[in-house]
Amino acid sequence: MTTSYFSVRSPLVLLAVLGLVSCQSTTPPDRFVMADRDGNGFLNADEVSDFYVGGVFDARDTNKDGKITKAEWNPEMGAAESRDFDRHDANGDGVVTREEAMAWARKGGTYAAVVKEADTNKDGLVSRDEAMAYFASKE
Repeated sequence: MTTSYFSVRSPLVLLAVLGLVSCQSTTPPDRFVMADRDGNGFLNADEVSDFYVGGVFDARDTNKDGKITKAEWNPEMGAAESRDFDRHDANGDGVVTREEAMAWARKGGTYAAVVKEADTNKDGLVSRDEAMAYFASKE
């Protein structure tokens, strides 16, 4: 089984990448605020997923054309990585777009379990305080 460049297996990776708990509102850039697309002060699984995938996508899209080729995905791609790439390339055009990458991660529910675990009041959302407490419990 291969691990997609747009998914994680560990909740610690998620919070480390987002840096949600280390970002106070006065410390630019505030990644929590950046991830909170609707500006409601809470994160849902789609916002967390899109933020993480967007960061990975931007790092892989070396020529900044909004598409990831197999060479950008993994320069030393073997058969397993090639199949993984092809699964993400929803329309089969030989590139993975940001939208395809985000749709793949959302469909797989990669971050739903992390949000569920961090969501201590069980409202389906993660506040900054919940994110901070969750991260502290994992240190």
